[in-house]
Amino acid sequence: MKKLGIDFLLALAVFLLVNRIFLGEFTVMGTSMVPTVFPGERILVQKFPIPQIRRCDVIVFLYPRNPRKTFIKRVLGLPGEEITISEKGFFVNGRREKPCLSLPEALNIKRKIPLGFFFVLGDNFQVSNDSRYGWLVPREFLVGKAIAVYWPLYDVRRIK
Repeated sequence: MKKLGIDFLLALAVFLLVNRIFLGEFTVMGTSMVPTVFPGERILVQKFPIPQIRRCDVIVFLYPRNPRKTFIKRVLGLPGEEITISEKGFFVNGRREKPCLSLPEALNIKRKIPLGFFFVLGDNFQVSNDSRYGWLVPREFLVGKAIAVYWPLYDVRRIK
């Protein structure tokens, strides 16, 4: 019985260590990423090592204008790129790309993204505070990459 208790405590310690270092939890608070994730849903975030961030990944990060807040958004522009969004479409370094979200035709953005920064947008444009408003996400503000919704249990899914 004593060995079983020690094994349980060891397993619990390993779980907590993995959870704190490699995986994080995040509760979605707003509607800026609807329909990808909804308010109140809890998600798993891969924290360490932070995987290579690619266009269209959903990331969790500290809000650059108030690092006490944590945001979740979709990456549209990568470090060193120049992105253009207009009625003609979405362009990266002058080359037309297929966007990973539905972009409103009224957008008119041309932005050179400095090295070490990301341009992010919310999936729900009507309510999203995102890089359209002049701020970018510094790499050091990344918390991690959103990988799955784990709560509520009836809607467990990967985040794409």
